[in-house]
Amino acid sequence: MDFQSNDKFTQATIFTAGRRTMLMIGLLLAALVQPALAADPAGGLRIATFQTDATPPIGYDMGYSVVKKLGEPLLVKGVVIIGAGKPIVMVAVDWVTIDGKARDEWHALLAQAAGTTPDRVSVHHLHQHDAPRGDLGTFDERVKLGLPEPVVAGVPDKGTWVRGVMQRSAAALAKAMPRARPVTHLGLGKADAERLGANRRIMGANGRVAIHRQSTYTNEYPAEVAAAIKVDADADGHKLSILNPEEARAAPVGLIDPAVRVISFWNGNRPLAALTYYASHPQVAFGKGIPTPEFVGLARERLQKETGAFQVYFTGAGGNVTLGKYNDGTERARQEFAGRMLDTMRRAWTATARSPLTPADVEWRTTDISLPAKYGAFKDEARAVAADTTRPASARLAAMGKYVRAQALEDGTTLSVLRLGPAYSVHIPGEAFVQYQLGTQAIRPNDFVAVAAYAEGLGYIGNKDAYGEGGYEITISATTLAAEKVIMDGVRKLLQ
Repeated sequence: MDFQSNDKFTQATIFTAGRRTMLMIGLLLAALVQPALAADPAGGLRIATFQTDATPPIGYDMGYSVVKKLGEPLLVKGVVIIGAGKPIVMVAVDWVTIDGKARDEWHALLAQAAGTTPDRVSVHHLHQHDAPRGDLGTFDERVKLGLPEPVVAGVPDKGTWVRGVMQRSAAALAKAMPRARPVTHLGLGKADAERLGANRRIMGANGRVAIHRQSTYTNEYPAEVAAAIKVDADADGHKLSILNPEEARAAPVGLIDPAVRVISFWNGNRPLAALTYYASHPQVAFGKGIPTPEFVGLARERLQKETGAFQVYFTGAGGNVTLGKYNDGTERARQEFAGRMLDTMRRAWTATARSPLTPADVEWRTTDISLPAKYGAFKDEARAVAADTTRPASARLAAMGKYVRAQALEDGTTLSVLRLGPAYSVHIPGEAFVQYQLGTQAIRPNDFVAVAAYAEGLGYIGNKDAYGEGGYEITISATTLAAEKVIMDGVRKLLQ
């Protein structure tokens, strides 16, 4: 996330009801999907792959822009691992965000379709910015307050369209289950990316952020976006790279994880599916009104054609990593980044080492956490403001955003891990800083550890030290510095 409006929490992407209520709603929706048989009569491991279109129609408001024309399709892509207990479902969506309410409803739908339970499903968004928002918590709350989002005649509202995509993806999963193929081997590979990420927090001598390095070094941002983030930057005392491009480009790369990691599933010598992970904002430009899966989606689909293996991409913990040191925001740049990503994915694929994989090697682990909310103390007051029909709509919506986000954090979220022999796929929420990914890998330094962030749109989650350093992400973060301990304690528990 590179920007939220001055009403920073008006478009918050977090649910408001408790997790139990959301699961009940999701299970009701799941009744619309015919369940698939989860039993594996042949024994052993199998994998099913599925996808469905997730591209919004012309006229649909994506948040940063309204769809003007269509380009490359946005996709829901997922795999189902069968034969190691109840089926395990992992999904990645070409959307800018998915909040907790949407996530829980989606988990329930996919679980019903796969013949499993919602706790064995993990849905992630990739965070491309010219893409829709799956923020059903905010949408439903606006309807409840009598302040629904405006829609153009003939264009579906967000609740109808988002839930339609969710239901179609569950139907696609159910259809894919009978076509699941045997898995005999696990593949693990990685390669370092070049010029695909740099830390966005350029530090000053005083120990605080001096320059916020955005996703571009040219001012390709919509005018209202650039103006709004400058207000926050001036208040915090840091510069913006779009206004100081040469200084930002000359600054060091900073802390990143350069590795692209790939986990693949094989039947003998035949590749079946691959999961790729990289920690950097997948954003070249936004606000153009043309939905795009961005350079990561372009590379993903090109590699799928080359290898014949179904490709799923996950954005890692790169909340403080962007393309901004190298990106001028043009379509030419998008294609160049797609080429760089494809080259890195190819090298990781070539470097892949295979080993036998049995049901005993596969394990799904989860733990629930509750993150500290910056605005939790003002939640009830904000509810009262939002419910006051004598107040302006803008004030009511701003208050709604605060309590929606605070309630979401209090309601809690889930960390999960998929163990595949010596490999671990770790799933954490929000725009977590790269320190979370590096810290997770340090827990098991001798194993293959990949991190998929954005399992729920909780906004920026900085590491503990970042909260005293200022900067754009911390200015709008809804969590406190205590978040690091909560998340990392949970990850350590799952990686024991």
